[in-house]
Amino acid sequence: MGECEVCGEREAGYYVLIEGAKLWVCADCSRRGKIIARPAPAPKKFAKPSAAGRPPVSTELELVPDYAEKIRAARQKMKLGIHVLAELVMEKQSFLERVEAEKALPTETLAKRLEKALGIVLFEQVSYGASSGEKKKSGGLTLGDLVFVKKKGEGKQ
Repeated sequence: MGECEVCGEREAGYYVLIEGAKLWVCADCSRRGKIIARPAPAPKKFAKPSAAGRPPVSTELELVPDYAEKIRAARQKMKLGIHVLAELVMEKQSFLERVEAEKALPTETLAKRLEKALGIVLFEQVSYGASSGEKKKSGGLTLGDLVFVKKKGEGKQ
């Protein structure tokens, strides 16, 4: 962003429509017209690496693999028809039927509504990154398992 096209101030962060012209202006001059775009909010601070210099561990929420069965079982336990549940979570009945049949994934918003309405947990925390003392949870192969390093002088007969 450059300088204000009205007064010349250095911080022109607003894109404004003033008397038919679209201009980059400062905060003071932005009051003279209709604001089209505002400056982006200040970036959030990043997580600091741990004392050992490892990258921080990030955790994300992921939908549980047996989401459809959990939803169906909880709904049947509460003796709710699918049409009643659809009204409770403000979703179409046909979409809920597809979710219960595992033909569609629920959106994050819908999953949270279902959790609240049925009293179940549909998200689990998954960690990515390095952390001290954390063991590998998956038994699968990694890239390091597949790489063979040939040392100098090895293989010569």
